[in-house]
Amino acid sequence: KSVAADPRGSGDSAQDKDVGSNGLQNYSLGYNPHFSLALGTRKGGAKYAELVLERQLDREEQRELNLLLTATDGGSPPKSGTAQIRIVVLDANDNIPVFSREVYEVRLAENSPPGLLAVRVTAADPDEGSNGKVRYAFTQTSERARQLFELNPATGEIRVAGNLDFEEAENHEMMVRATDGGGLSAHCKVQVEVLDVNDNAPEIALTSLTASIPEDAPPRTVVALFSVRDRDSGDNGRTECAIDGDLSMP
Repeated sequence: KSVAADPRGSGDSAQDKDVGSNGLQNYSLGYNPHFSLALGTRKGGAKYAELVLERQLDREEQRELNLLLTATDGGSPPKSGTAQIRIVVLDANDNIPVFSREVYEVRLAENSPPGLLAVRVTAADPDEGSNGKVRYAFTQTSERARQLFELNPATGEIRVAGNLDFEEAENHEMMVRATDGGGLSAHCKVQVEVLDVNDNAPEIALTSLTASIPEDAPPRTVVALFSVRDRDSGDNGRTECAIDGDLSMP
């Protein structure tokens, strides 16, 4: 006999053609941690047993249980009959998705091309069917980050979608929500550090210039003042100045 797990159990009876003390007298159930027997008597004296759930089932722990039910008469010696009861545990959406990490940290160069895989977030859900199928979506994420990154709702892959610029922002933060088919959800954080690339040329700003210089001007006379700026960071932003060509007089 096969039944789906139900806390109300089953009220079927064994049959014994003998009467009186030689008829059916008792039921017993093989040891198991989840079910017990509740014995009862119908009008007319027929005995029956109900299978009662005593401890909560967990499909993710055990999908099926096999029980042995024994019916015994009152003869001497007593005779007995047995029945196998197969319990199939049906799934309930009792597990929320769980991310493999709470925080995913990624480092990307600012010249990363669109379509480049930045990271893949994954959330596991041991439930069955749609209850265990997870979909991903951005939440509490700025519009700018949504423009720069795209999230595949089925796979959890986050790819570059726009042009990263270290000079615009050195870090981007995104929140990802994983939701199963039953509506339970979990969240993780994705932190992207943008690495500088030498993609900016130095900019020269002339602040002062002497239009003419007398021929007897002494050495080290200031002729012009200028400043140099490079938006890149670190060594990429350090500059050196030099004069091209030979400026010596003939």
